[in-house]
Amino acid sequence: MQISKRLVGMHPDKVLGALQQHIDAGHDKSALQAIPDLQLQHPQFHNELEQQKARISARLIEGVKVLDRKSAEVFRCVNCGGGLARQNPESTYVICHYCGCDADHPANDIHLERWNKAIDLESNFTIGDFFQYNDQRWQAIGVQLYSGRVREYDSEDGWETHYSRYTSWWMLNERRELAWLVDDGGSRYWADKYVPDKPSTPGSSDKNYEHGKWKLEFAAGEFSYQPRSGEQHHSAERVARMHLPVRPGGEKLSYYTSVETRLDENDKPKEIEFIRSRKISNAEMFSGLGKDLELTDIKRWRNSIVALVSALPLLVGMALYLNRGGEPLTESVDITTASSEVKMQQIKIDEAGTMLQMNAVVRSLVNNSWAGVNFALNNSDGESIYEKYLEFWRESGRDSDGPWQESKRSIEWHVRVDEPDTYQAVITMEPASTTRQTTFALTTEPNRTALTPFLLAGCFGIMMMMAFRSKLSSVSAVAASIAVKLKRRFDPNGKPKRTSQEKHEQQWS
Repeated sequence: MQISKRLVGMHPDKVLGALQQHIDAGHDKSALQAIPDLQLQHPQFHNELEQQKARISARLIEGVKVLDRKSAEVFRCVNCGGGLARQNPESTYVICHYCGCDADHPANDIHLERWNKAIDLESNFTIGDFFQYNDQRWQAIGVQLYSGRVREYDSEDGWETHYSRYTSWWMLNERRELAWLVDDGGSRYWADKYVPDKPSTPGSSDKNYEHGKWKLEFAAGEFSYQPRSGEQHHSAERVARMHLPVRPGGEKLSYYTSVETRLDENDKPKEIEFIRSRKISNAEMFSGLGKDLELTDIKRWRNSIVALVSALPLLVGMALYLNRGGEPLTESVDITTASSEVKMQQIKIDEAGTMLQMNAVVRSLVNNSWAGVNFALNNSDGESIYEKYLEFWRESGRDSDGPWQESKRSIEWHVRVDEPDTYQAVITMEPASTTRQTTFALTTEPNRTALTPFLLAGCFGIMMMMAFRSKLSSVSAVAASIAVKLKRRFDPNGKPKRTSQEKHEQQWS
């Protein structure tokens, strides 16, 4: 915070240089927290500061160390008893947020081991980070990880029970108001307390609620109460959403409502709270985490996909129009290597730019032989406007797999005619052909074009959509990066132990 105040008060010409000096000195975390204030104070440097933020964030994530944790631990200041959170695994030096005590915590190696197990460094969101929500700036002051089972009623199968877990970040704003940023599986929620008009606690058999029993797995940071290892609470979340006002007299938004009952050491109700929670979209998560560049990139992708999807009907319509087809004309003639030019069908073209689909087939080929045919399209003056060499073949043999046979007896291609006229198709057989005589058939159909460009365009569209889905998956992964995850432990023989999550999942599967 001192770095933020110092930089905000500097002359604009010196701000970026001074920020870089702090980063070079190894104060990445403090510099990262100072950037939002600098963007408000110096909007002209918004892009430069955003790029610096992205570089620092990437460097901090690369330096993350995953530590093993076995139980929930909350450490207290030796001077005032305030909650402590240490984010540097190489040091026990912590300054208390409450009294400013800067003693080493804890004092011996046994406590140090417990301290290390209580640090969460796998989540990309951590204690001290900021989150923007409802035009207010919130800071994470603590985190808790709960696991348990949830009962919900299904109209077909009756009551069903499954294992679940969620991460709850304690958030504090400048007005000292509390809220919670929750990661529950694939969704994120913003939760706060509220007072219902008619407070009541639903019974355990109420089908309108999802009933949960939760146990604290991990805790670190500062809280409004003293957490204890293994503490439990019950929840009853209403299945249907309710419309509650954001503030008295304000606009009503859709919320999930729940009743949270905290239990004491004897599993007796100790405190009951009413919570409302609103689902946060991935875009809101990106915006709240300050990832503006990534959010802009996602919007650019979405706009490109929308434009592509909008263009697909036009592409299909164009393909149908260009391939509407006309009356096909087919003619067959007998040709030999000794024959001269053979005149075939006449094709009348009324519109410039007409596409012709040509299909040539030879009826028979001698085994292990080939036949070459010279094709030409002449105008009414006898001048050739198009020529193409066609080669057909047939081969056979025997290998280790037995007899085989391959052949090429048909060729399809397209011709564009630029001037209206009556055209004559003319063919001659290549004298060097090993097949001396065969029957040649030619089919011509106007108003047909090659589908290859349209197929390529369709494939490109599908690839773009798949890439966008992949991009959305990465967005979901970033949005879910606020979840706390516990690392698998190993026994003395190096074999992985089952985590409490795996045990519960096996029990309730």
